[in-house]
Amino acid sequence: MKHSKLTKALLLALALVMVLSMAACGGNSSGSSTSSTTPADSGSSTPANSGNSAAGAILDTMQTTGTEEANTDKSDETVTVMLAAEPTALTGLTGITDQEACVIEYATSAHLFDFDTASGTAVPSLATGYEAVDETHYRVSLRADAHYSDGSPITAADVIYTFKTCYDAGQEWALNFALDECVAEDEHTVLLAFTQYVPGWDAGLSEATAGIFSEAAVNAIGGLEATERNLPVSGGRYNFNEWKPGEYILLERNDNYWDPDYVGYYKFIKVIWASDSASRTLAVKSGDADVAETLSVSECLTLQNDPSASPVIFPSSTTFNVYFNCSKEPFSDPKLREACSYLIDSVGMNQLVNMGLGEVAQGFIPKQMGEFYKEYHPDGVNPYDVEKAKTLLAEAGYGDGLTVECVILKANLAPATVIQEAFRNAGITMNITTMEPGSFVPEARAGNYDITIGNNSNGFRSPDNFKLVNPESAYTVIGGPKITDEAMIEIVKRGNSFDHDTAVQGWHDCIDYLFSNHCLVGLYSKLICEATNPNIAGLKLIKREYINITELHPAA
Repeated sequence: MKHSKLTKALLLALALVMVLSMAACGGNSSGSSTSSTTPADSGSSTPANSGNSAAGAILDTMQTTGTEEANTDKSDETVTVMLAAEPTALTGLTGITDQEACVIEYATSAHLFDFDTASGTAVPSLATGYEAVDETHYRVSLRADAHYSDGSPITAADVIYTFKTCYDAGQEWALNFALDECVAEDEHTVLLAFTQYVPGWDAGLSEATAGIFSEAAVNAIGGLEATERNLPVSGGRYNFNEWKPGEYILLERNDNYWDPDYVGYYKFIKVIWASDSASRTLAVKSGDADVAETLSVSECLTLQNDPSASPVIFPSSTTFNVYFNCSKEPFSDPKLREACSYLIDSVGMNQLVNMGLGEVAQGFIPKQMGEFYKEYHPDGVNPYDVEKAKTLLAEAGYGDGLTVECVILKANLAPATVIQEAFRNAGITMNITTMEPGSFVPEARAGNYDITIGNNSNGFRSPDNFKLVNPESAYTVIGGPKITDEAMIEIVKRGNSFDHDTAVQGWHDCIDYLFSNHCLVGLYSKLICEATNPNIAGLKLIKREYINITELHPAA
């Protein structure tokens, strides 16, 4: 397998593009969240840092908090957190799921399960556990001592109300419920029913948007629409205090929180926002914010040895991939897909986007999937061989070149530009169309592209992961290889089997199919980059790798 480093000229030309266009996008009670760490501390193989002394140094000096003890002190102080945008809602009851809203929703609501982002598994929270009645029915037991901030109990009836409301609102995690069969058997026992076997259903219920509310509390503030701007009485670690549109949201510690193992140090969390990542970095450096979310790797590197701000980098289960549209010409030709796959330098791409800090991704299934993961390529890296690519192009009838259309989110312009240059050197013209999410989503779902770049998060098993390749749903999801081979239906069925061994084999079969047919190319794992005041500790992640702002406290 051959690898060549990206040319210095190309790296320099793309550095500014990356800083301006790359945006990290993306979802636990104390002890279950992933704490800040470097990729080398995550259990993954140590990334290559050849030629990047700054990246190597930040791996050596980054503070890690994975083993720190839970906070046990309270104060009357305020911590200020700067998000990338103003949140759009306080609950997920009306279907809103944007990242910033989820940060608030997790902080201010209680969930049946929390999510351990390190292992990709759900852990009990409001629930004490469950039993599988059969592959579509689960009896969940609730804590008898769980209550809302006003002291009223959190009941099984509240769970049913919340899940039905979220189903009606179109929350994805709720859409597989068989609602007519979901019942509150008593005050602390709920029977959940699904229309099919849903692997990872308990992890789905740890979504930030799955916070439990009572119907009476919702009606007391004016109904569902009112919950977007006014929080019903809830069971979260923090209560809603004030929302001044365009300026800030203020949260206040819930001193009546039901979980005795949790202690919130800060009495208030003031949430502010700025769309420009440089402004968020500057806010921490100047002391206007204590935490800033969603920075680039390059911005974190600039904070190395900076006494005014500390970089915090989390590894993630999200992989970025190149997807070929296998359902239409020209990429319905597997030989063309194979040729183009040899033109994509995943190692160099990781060096560019992650400054060598992240991991090169095989694609689709990250290593965090444990036994469901299968390494197809040697060393987990797609082979890069320009001369072999040119030979295959000629064999496929494209020796004189061709033109393909690449449709991407603006955030993925930097890697797309690298691929465009690599294709050009092999005689392929790749036109790039960048879009905002509102435009990209319908185009991607319609399959209106030849090639695209997308991300796939597999922190837990779910049928949604297979929608990328399942012919029955190939045009209902964003991006993906759009495979129309009916053989994939059987593979997907095996991967979603209730039988554990069958499911593992199904995932392995899926990986074999994807890479033996050159349906996609893995690029790199996503790094979650934040910045904090050097005196702040306790920043963690929740599901979907959004930040958890409820465990912040002074550094020791």
